[in-house]
Amino acid sequence: MCTAYELGKRGGSFPDQVKARAMKELLALVGTSIIRPTLPAPVLMPDGELRTMAWGFRRPVPGGKTKQLWRTIVNSREDKLQGRTWSKAFGERRCLIPAAAFYEWTDGPTGKVPLRFERPGDEWLWIAGIWEQDKERGECFSMVTTEPNEVLAAVHDRMPAVLAPEQIGPYLAGDLKEFGPSAVGLEFRETANFLKKPPNQGELF
Repeated sequence: MCTAYELGKRGGSFPDQVKARAMKELLALVGTSIIRPTLPAPVLMPDGELRTMAWGFRRPVPGGKTKQLWRTIVNSREDKLQGRTWSKAFGERRCLIPAAAFYEWTDGPTGKVPLRFERPGDEWLWIAGIWEQDKERGECFSMVTTEPNEVLAAVHDRMPAVLAPEQIGPYLAGDLKEFGPSAVGLEFRETANFLKKPPNQGELF
């Protein structure tokens, strides 16, 4: 499922829930940044302000013999939101994840290649998220995923829960409980694999 999304836009409209200071902070992110698991990124809180959190909930891996092992869970499936891992956050700690685009991978002639999904007209994507406090990492968020719409179905069996404008208020208020395939229009194109290091260069991230 989605393990990378993009920040950095020069325009786009904002829902009514976004306060002026948050708009200013988002519009200041003009340089393109690829957000990957565990990296910090801004999320929009129900009060209309931004907070910076790390992407992914940390959970213990069973069976560690000498020390506790951990895994990072970046996506929260809609059909499992009532389970132990997600239910409290979904009921009490909701947020929105602003994004310029998100990425999914497909098979190419020489391996996996990323597809970049965005809204037409340079509009922002507003993705349903939940968050929690981690004792060691601080505040962390996870991206809600749902069934794919017709644009995503040929690529993956899940997609980020991209919210339509009329869904944003009910979601942040805790009233929206189900998502289904996103009604937000999306378009995509193949792009260069940003996970590969160019020759004779260091790490990308």
